[in-house]
Amino acid sequence: IAYKNIKPIKGKGKRTVGNDINAILSQIDIEFNSKSHFIYFIDVKKTIAVPGNIISNFTLNYEKIIHGSFQKLANAALGEDLYGQEAKAVIKGVENLVERIYSAIPSSCLEETVKKKQYSYFERILTSEAQCLEEALQRILFFNQILWQTRHRLNGLGRLDKILGDLYQHDIESGVIDKSKASDLIRDFLYQLSRYSKYKSDALEGDIGQIVILGGLNANGTYFSNELTEIFLREQAKLKKPDPKTLLRVSRKVPYNILCVAAECLLAQTGSPLISNDDVVIESLLQFGMSEIDAYEYCTSACWEPYIVGKSLDQNNIAVFDYFLAFDKVLKNEFSSFEMLVDSYIQENEKVFKKFLENLKCLRWSKDPLVSMFTTGCNEKRQDISDGACKYNNYGITTVALSNVIDSLFNIKKLVYEEKRYNLKELNTIRLKNYKGFETLFSELQNTKKYYGHDEVEVISLVNRITNSLAQIAINYKNQYGGTVKFGLSSPGYNILSKKTNADVAGRKFGMPYNTHISCMDASYTEIVNFAEKLSYDRQRFNGNVIDYFVTTELFEKNMNKFIIFLKGAIKTNFFQMQMNIMDSQTLIDAKAHPHKYTGLIVRVWGFSAYFNELPESYKDLLIERALAAEKII
Repeated sequence: IAYKNIKPIKGKGKRTVGNDINAILSQIDIEFNSKSHFIYFIDVKKTIAVPGNIISNFTLNYEKIIHGSFQKLANAALGEDLYGQEAKAVIKGVENLVERIYSAIPSSCLEETVKKKQYSYFERILTSEAQCLEEALQRILFFNQILWQTRHRLNGLGRLDKILGDLYQHDIESGVIDKSKASDLIRDFLYQLSRYSKYKSDALEGDIGQIVILGGLNANGTYFSNELTEIFLREQAKLKKPDPKTLLRVSRKVPYNILCVAAECLLAQTGSPLISNDDVVIESLLQFGMSEIDAYEYCTSACWEPYIVGKSLDQNNIAVFDYFLAFDKVLKNEFSSFEMLVDSYIQENEKVFKKFLENLKCLRWSKDPLVSMFTTGCNEKRQDISDGACKYNNYGITTVALSNVIDSLFNIKKLVYEEKRYNLKELNTIRLKNYKGFETLFSELQNTKKYYGHDEVEVISLVNRITNSLAQIAINYKNQYGGTVKFGLSSPGYNILSKKTNADVAGRKFGMPYNTHISCMDASYTEIVNFAEKLSYDRQRFNGNVIDYFVTTELFEKNMNKFIIFLKGAIKTNFFQMQMNIMDSQTLIDAKAHPHKYTGLIVRVWGFSAYFNELPESYKDLLIERALAAEKII
């Protein structure tokens, strides 16, 4: 991230991360919003200058400061050793910021009733448990703003319906609030988090990672949800912002009314909620070796990658592996049979993957005394999270282009080995010339049937064979902390890594985007689900596997009950995760031609949502192409 026009803050005395955090929290400007119940601000002109890779794509364990206290964490972290001294500097900075806010409240622009509440909230924000829903929300906002201020990126929010459920119920039963008032608070809370979007965003405005996890399967086989589950879903939809976003954990036990609310919220066209199937995800986590209590409490990183809050260094988006690189190299050779071509590709792909993983071992993470205080294992071992002190220290990668490789292989099988229209050398030469002079062939490849995404035994078998070959390598990989690596079939890199890669044999020219996640231009929704059901998600292959498709607004509105039935059936078929755009092609085409008419148009891209007008032209074209293809299937 390039922080232009932002003043780096350095601590006084010996240069340490703790001193830098202390310095910035003592110097940032405090702002109040007279229209909010909450105090939330980021001084976008100041940041810290910490060397190395700052931990991101994670969720702070907010449970510890809602049903516990920061003071308790501080007492456990303090000591005369280096770990304790770093913690002391952070604690001093946090206390200083609280004191400055507390002192500024009386003369602030806040309404008098808000002043009174906030005065009491900040009086005990560090020393005791939160006593009501509003106070708990304020604590989350306070520590969330500290994360952003100290250059942490893609900061998740956790299972907020579960974390806040008891306080909400107590407030309702005691008459402090009713459901309407609670909805107002959640709306305000989400709105505050949506502020400073340009400062918070990574690649595009909306790529912020503030994900709220809702619902979920309990270890005893029951399904957890409450009134806050519904409130968060509805208020996120009403907010009409790309971020914060919601992820709904579902299972065969999910109540029908929760699916109804989720379907209604999808019509808001913010791309939320993303659907994650606990029946499959949790089983994958258990098979990976995570404890039962951790697996059933999973959240996700910024997009969809399963993540254990408060116990993980796990960095789930550290790199993107490209299946196409080995394919591009292998096609330089001749093979007497399709089977020999596939075998050669798999062997070459394994070599590329091994080299790719070796490069990850050079990664080093900055000291992070703030996050360490919130992470189980660090205080106990007197070690920073960057030293691998927590329970899980794995890496997670995303992958692109597997579907391009699969479709290309089967097209080669047809053109070279079955119809014998070309030999492999001839076809590869045409491909490397970007089909110049062979436009008819390229048009044929573009319009021919796709394979990846179709419920066909031979296709699914090859997909699983290729991913299994990488899983064998991943299982034996160890990073510098003793952790391993996990991977999935979804990635934000499908339009980035493709920029400098040669054409494929599936209808893609040089530089064009790879195919998107688990999707298919000519397969029905049911067939894609059936395809996804038969993919293997064990043996490290669970770092996000998202079905991604378009549905027209009109079709969705007129058939919402049928969609809910479809979703219930899809859950039973054991897909991993699902996201969708409720959008028609004509809206996107008009938006591209007349952007001023669609300043608030939101589309789902990668694992987040973004404003359509903010997207690169290649992304706009890809979304239009996919929307048109989906309408043809219907």
